[in-house]
Formats: sequence, C-alpha cells, structure tokens
Amino acid sequence: MKEEAVQFGTPGSLVGIVTSPTLGDERKTGVVLLNPGIVHRVGPGRIYVKIARALAAQGFSVLRFDFSGIGDSLVRLDNRPFEESSVDEACAAMTFLQGTRGIKSFILVGGCSGAVASLETTWVDSRSRAAILINFPARADEAQTSYRHDRHYYWKHALLSLTSWRKLLTGQSNYQKISEALTQGFKHKFIDGKIASGSDQRLRAMMRELVDQGVHLTFICSKGDPLLKDLREAGGGDLRWLCAHGKVACDVIPSDHTFSSLYDQERLVDAILKRANIAALSSEQQADAGGISSTRVEVVLQQGQSVR
Repeated sequence: MKEEAVQFGTPGSLVGIVTSPTLGDERKTGVVLLNPGIVHRVGPGRIYVKIARALAAQGFSVLRFDFSGIGDSLVRLDNRPFEESSVDEACAAMTFLQGTRGIKSFILVGGCSGAVASLETTWVDSRSRAAILINFPARADEAQTSYRHDRHYYWKHALLSLTSWRKLLTGQSNYQKISEALTQGFKHKFIDGKIASGSDQRLRAMMRELVDQGVHLTFICSKGDPLLKDLREAGGGDLRWLCAHGKVACDVIPSDHTFSSLYDQERLVDAILKRANIAALSSEQQADAGGISSTRVEVVLQQGQSVR
C-alpha cells in the first residue's frame, strides 16, 4: 500500500491523498471519498483514513481530498455555490485518477453533505457506477432541521429520562421549545408528511433512473440519527420497493451520526467494503462484457465548465 499527496483540478488548486494498492493487485474500479460539511480529507475521527486504507487493501485506488476552501485546497474565485462546485470537484477527482491510473469507472463514497455530492455527481457523470451514501440528508432544509432534531430528542431520549421529567415538572424546561417541536411534529405527521415535496419527488426519480442504468446505490444510516426517518419518508414507496427487490441497499448501523466509537467505525468500514466489492464486481463484469451503456452525459471537466 502506498499513500501519495497530490494536487489536481484547475490550476492544481485541490489537494488530496491517493491511497494505492500493492502493484499487481489493482482493481479496475477506483473510489473517491467526499467529505461531509467543512471537515477536511481525514473525515470525522479520521474515519476516511481508515476507509481509504481498508479499500486499498482490497485492491482499490482511493482518492480523498479537500473541497475548495477547506483544509489545504485553495478557495475558489468564481463564487459558485457549494452544491455546484462540489460536483465539479468530484468530477475533477475522477478525471485525475483516470488520467494518472487509467481508471474508467468509480465508486463515490460520502457522508452527509458529501453523500449529497456523491449522488449528484453520479447523476451527471457516467463514470460513477456506484454511490455509497452515509447518513444522506434527504430533507436538509434548515428551517425544519432543528425541529426534527428536537422532536427526535424528546421522543427517543427525553421521554425516557428521569432528569428530563424532573426539569419538566419543576419549571426548568424550555416549554416554548418543546411546544414548537411538538406542534411542528403534529403538522408534519398529519399534514405535510402526507405530501411528497419537490425534493422528495426528485430523489425518487433519481433513484429509479440510476437503478435502471445499472448504478449501485447504497444508503448507510445511523440507527439513532433522525436522518434515517427523513430518508424513509423522502424515499417513500419507491425506496421501500427498490430495497425489497434488491435494487437499492439500505444498511442501518446502531451508532451516532459520526460513528464516533472505534467499534462503530469498524462496522461502518465493513459495510462500505461489502458494498464496494459488490458494486466493483458488477461494474467490472459489465465492462468485460462489452462496456457500460448509459444515457447520462460523461463529464470531462474543463476550466469554467459546469456540470449542471
């Protein structure tokens, strides 16, 4: 196994680490790790380092890098929103591995906002043949996020806590916050939750189309995270049907959002290795059978080019 610091993008503004397998053991499929939020390329608790090395031990060439303006990568000067720039940069990462390692098909792995970037990149770039989406924020609208987390806390934790009940009965609780969370919960359950939003419909359409094109989609979710409930609601019947028929995988791991314990990290790495090997085998078999057909546009990143 070898690790090498690299620069890529235009003009070499992105910094990352390529973890390469032993010579002679390389697979035809590469992996790009996309970081969540403002975390740089090591990932929360250095979990991306562990994932990259475990994948390299299985023969994958892995690139983990800093998005622009994070870690060692330079700030972009074009003022593009992260939702667009992250996709451009993920495509640039694939282009770099393609040019330096000769890899033509990829698996994108990302957590939280990195999961969104992974799915969006897979949607527009046919070189991505699989996406492993960790705690995918299916409903990330900021106006409702705090209410969802509050509801989750009250129902899953506070309701069973003697300390919380003591605070409630002695006037030490934030009654306004509790009332707002419960009101929003009632509204969501009986009114809003019955109607698929535009983002829900888009997610369902993306899943169906990608699956039809032979793309492997895996959702890995923390059991104790409210994002799991969001995903199930946003995916609706489409997600349930796709999972039931083996078209999409949804692995649930008892853990917190960032898989902070060493035991949880081991289980996350094992789940990623399992799904990556399945996806790579399928992709390599398709390639050996005469190539991958896709209606998606293959993106070759050029200076100033948008993939949206």
